[in-house]
Amino acid sequence: MMKKTAKRLIKEPLLLFKLREELTMTDVATMAMLLLWSVLNIVFNSQLPEASTNILTNIILGTFICVLAGGDRLHGGRIFHLSRMFYVVPVIYVIYRQCLQLVRVINPHDYDGTLIAWDLSIFGVNPTEWMYQFSTPLLTEYLQFTYMCFFLIPIMIVYELYRRGDDKAGFEFGFNMAFGFYLSYLAYFALPAIGPRFTLHDFATLSTELPGVFLTEFFREQVNAGGGIVPGTPNPQDVVNRDCMPSGHTMMTIVNVFLAFRYKVSMRWLAFVIGLSLIVATVYLRYHYVVDLMAGAAFAVISLLVAPLVQRAFARFGFTRAKEYTTRHRG
Repeated sequence: MMKKTAKRLIKEPLLLFKLREELTMTDVATMAMLLLWSVLNIVFNSQLPEASTNILTNIILGTFICVLAGGDRLHGGRIFHLSRMFYVVPVIYVIYRQCLQLVRVINPHDYDGTLIAWDLSIFGVNPTEWMYQFSTPLLTEYLQFTYMCFFLIPIMIVYELYRRGDDKAGFEFGFNMAFGFYLSYLAYFALPAIGPRFTLHDFATLSTELPGVFLTEFFREQVNAGGGIVPGTPNPQDVVNRDCMPSGHTMMTIVNVFLAFRYKVSMRWLAFVIGLSLIVATVYLRYHYVVDLMAGAAFAVISLLVAPLVQRAFARFGFTRAKEYTTRHRG
């Protein structure tokens, strides 16, 4: 069905024009980021070994989004509907990985010293060192678990919205998620940093200083792998992602919890408790400075305020805001 849809879109130019009316704001924002990243990959091609692969990937993803939108217009049905609600999850990760490559090239300096100085000037102590006095294996286990719930909260929300049949809220939520993530990625270019587990603490002794009970070490290894650190890396501080400032975990958790209450999700109070614990965990587990969290909270507010303005602006150009799908899309 995907192949037939793609061929029909190419053969019928009018459908390509009408496609604009079918694109959701998540589609528009995602394709804008893919375009921006492609331009930057071209500009810094000589410094990015994976530039050609990135550009080709972005072209394929952009085409895929158009095919999904076209298929939804021509055919509808559950496959296209579900794909349009959830495709952004893996695409956000692709955009994130390219962002980290670009940050190293465009702003190769680390600003941890500046962030440490800001924390000290505000609190008089390094918060991660101060919190160490409260550490216990059980608390570490709990906070490491909640830290890993970062992606569970939005999945829980969108699943309930889908089960309700509230597609309008589902697509609005998807756009807020995409817009928030993309905004945080752009912010990473300003003050790249690796975090206190490398600068204020000895990364090699983290497991002995903050031991857990059962799953902490496994979860910690998954976080390390996601940050670019594989077991046995001799100098992990050299390869880890520069994505501390602002704290995306704080920013997107606040956005998630706010929207959970806006849409009256049944598990909104559970999301609140997990989300609050997650934010505390970012400092307790030494992933972030507190100023990272403060910036993340500020960007969460900015994202929630600006996203509707962006929707209205693009609506003037014929793009949909957050399409309210009818039952035909469920097939």
